[in-house]
Amino acid sequence: MSSQSRNFSLLELNGLSKSFGKVDVLKDISLSLESGSIHALLGENGAGKSTLIKILSGVEKPNLLKCKVRGEEIELEHARNQNVIGIRFIHQELQIIPHLSVAENILLGHHIPRKAGIFVDWRKAYSIAQESMDSLGITDINAKEKLSRLNVGDRMLVKLCGAFVSLPGIKEADLYVLDEPTASLNGTETDRLFKVLKKLKEHGKSILYVSHRLDEIFNLADKVSVLRDGEIVLKCDLEGLSSAHLTEAMTGRILDKSLPKRRTKIEIDKVLDVKDLSNERLKAISFSAQKGEILGLAGLIGSGRTELLRALIGADKLFSGEIQLSGKSIKPITTNMWQKKVSYIPEERRTQGLVMNQSVLFNTALSFFKKEAIYKIFFHLKLLLQKTTRVVKQVNLKATGVDQPIWQLSGGNQQKVMFARALWNQPDLLLLDEPTRGVDVGAKQEIYHIIREASETGTTIIMASSEWTEMISLCDRILVLSDGKIIESVETDGMTEAILLKRCYQPTTKAA
Repeated sequence: MSSQSRNFSLLELNGLSKSFGKVDVLKDISLSLESGSIHALLGENGAGKSTLIKILSGVEKPNLLKCKVRGEEIELEHARNQNVIGIRFIHQELQIIPHLSVAENILLGHHIPRKAGIFVDWRKAYSIAQESMDSLGITDINAKEKLSRLNVGDRMLVKLCGAFVSLPGIKEADLYVLDEPTASLNGTETDRLFKVLKKLKEHGKSILYVSHRLDEIFNLADKVSVLRDGEIVLKCDLEGLSSAHLTEAMTGRILDKSLPKRRTKIEIDKVLDVKDLSNERLKAISFSAQKGEILGLAGLIGSGRTELLRALIGADKLFSGEIQLSGKSIKPITTNMWQKKVSYIPEERRTQGLVMNQSVLFNTALSFFKKEAIYKIFFHLKLLLQKTTRVVKQVNLKATGVDQPIWQLSGGNQQKVMFARALWNQPDLLLLDEPTRGVDVGAKQEIYHIIREASETGTTIIMASSEWTEMISLCDRILVLSDGKIIESVETDGMTEAILLKRCYQPTTKAA
């Protein structure tokens, strides 16, 4: 008897509605999650996915909802509180403590076993954590290891194990809700996560998987529901569907998935010239970039892509080397690079790029605040508002106004705020680290056009991305890095993902 034939409806949500003031965020949602099944939830940023997850977790309360667990009608809050159903949540931003051990992180939120009710029973704690990992086929992570020593993918697996812990008095999970779990993972780490999720499915668990990445949805999910403007517009088995069908359902329109092509020639003027740049992670890096050129940085995890961008902006200390910007030698210091017309968008917008409890205006004009004295800011407030309005319009920001708090915006619009700030002073050099991470397919297309437009107006762009399709389509040239060295510079004409991957795996001894 197959696992599919034993499937039953674990959780049914019917008539789910939620509004904030006069804004309807979820409208008459119906969703059925089966045991032994992976159900994908898709939708653009702002479609209502996060609100739905918050209702499942109890953070938000619905205005209307009829809920059934295993066919029995019951209030969702009662089902959670009385252990009628066990739900575990894995979020994109991992709730972990790096300086603690793997075992301690797995047992976060659980009762750590103790001797005589006082002393931690470390032997039992390590045993429980190891059993949790073993049950998911994770045999190469030591429960005693410090979490800080693990890569991002293994940290995600540790977090998942924490949701799989079985202890006396704790309801075993029936449903796992994963929100963009692969946003920070590479291909190998993603494959490993998928193996674990498929193992959970074999154990009869239900999985609600939220993602923007259509390729992984087709590799993983059995069913799909698509949210658009707070409504379910598509709900069916994945079999027979195409990515074009899903994209149209998500956006309400047929997207031109081709990336914007260069319309003008790259100028011969050299904007950036880097010679023998070295620090703890970089080894004698040398390259140059011309005005308006889009230069890509490719490489495997740990190759030095992010470290190179951080060195150029002055976030990481250099041991040696020289950086020339428009023919002038500069010493990169983060606090003055903006005045030198160098802008930077880091890979983690929530922790590195934005002040989440501040407004669109504050975050967009943040660099201006650093440059000008307080009395000047007050004196030029009208000009500040005018310029902020102009740059947010330039990036097509969807917000109620420049006074709206950043945390209320979708991921795609948060990313656009960082682009608005980066383009505030029309930079000569723009450094981008994972510019489309965690944004939906519609927002990606808009960001591609922002990048191309900046290039066409003369800004030199250096970008690192794990999405190699966008790298190949947007970049004029790609530097391949490995172990902190540039091993090759390649033109993108005729380039494919397979060729680029092969070059990233080649020996580091090849000359740059």
